[in-house]
Amino acid sequence: MNSTRFSRRPFLGVLAVLSLCSPSIVRAAPAQAQAGQIGVVDEDKLSAGFKRYAAAVAAIDKRAQDLDAKIPAREFLSGDEGKNYDALIVNTSLSAPQSTQLDTLVKTGIGRKKEYVDLVGKAVRTEQETKRMQILQGYATQNGPQLRQLSDQLLQSVRAQQDATDKQFTDQAISAVAQVAQSRGFLLIVRKQAVFYSADAVDVTTEVLNRLNK
Repeated sequence: MNSTRFSRRPFLGVLAVLSLCSPSIVRAAPAQAQAGQIGVVDEDKLSAGFKRYAAAVAAIDKRAQDLDAKIPAREFLSGDEGKNYDALIVNTSLSAPQSTQLDTLVKTGIGRKKEYVDLVGKAVRTEQETKRMQILQGYATQNGPQLRQLSDQLLQSVRAQQDATDKQFTDQAISAVAQVAQSRGFLLIVRKQAVFYSADAVDVTTEVLNRLNK
């Protein structure tokens, strides 16, 4: 299994998802507008400085890395062990005893995998070693379909968590941008990367971040 399968995809920028040119989001009333001025937001700086978003991303990354480390153990578990493992690995709020149980199963599976690799690598094996290797190989063969199914299930779970996180914090960022636009009286706020040149453009990234990080 690819060790990076569950790695979180890069965030596309909290402002790239929605157009900042939407009249309902960033246009101010003409009477309030500062003549000729537009606001710009640096979305790279915004995504890097949005503290709650960064913490949520870190939590998803940690979960992805944890799954990457634990999922290979499933290949070498017995039937009953596998059933217990399947129920525990998908649970995102394990109790302390459940976490200990899962860690034990992972340690067992990873240990058997190493044992199997070592036995396969031997040029000469005893009869007992050959029987043991066949037992371990039987686990791997039997568990293959379930391992693939479980991997896909966990991958979809991580992706769903990513999507929900991106939407939650994108919505918050857009709201903060709208508040800055209204308070400044700007007719328009756009992505900084989309502006080639404007003498009147005002960078409001720091103001937006201050609102987001309150």
